[in-house]
Amino acid sequence: MKNLIFVILSILSIICAGYTILNISGKVGAGILFVCGFLAGIFLMNIKLNMKNDTLNTYKRELEKESVVSGENSSRVKVLESKIEVLEKALENALKTK
Repeated sequence: MKNLIFVILSILSIICAGYTILNISGKVGAGILFVCGFLAGIFLMNIKLNMKNDTLNTYKRELEKESVVSGENSSRVKVLESKIEVLEKALENALKTK
């Protein structure tokens, strides 16, 4: 919704700039043209910034998911290593008693 509003405002600014070029001349026309171009630039860069922020947030979420999965995997490995150690000790004890 925000992006749509910014697109509409930027289009209106560009139309205003075009109208200014065609109908108004002199210092006033140049000032209006500058303001319209400045506003259009702000709106377009705001849209681009929002898109980059959305992309960055999705990338951060993916990294968080991967870190959780890798943390789970490392804890599983530790548990399996401890089980292996216990089994090795039990096997050594069983072999010593025979």
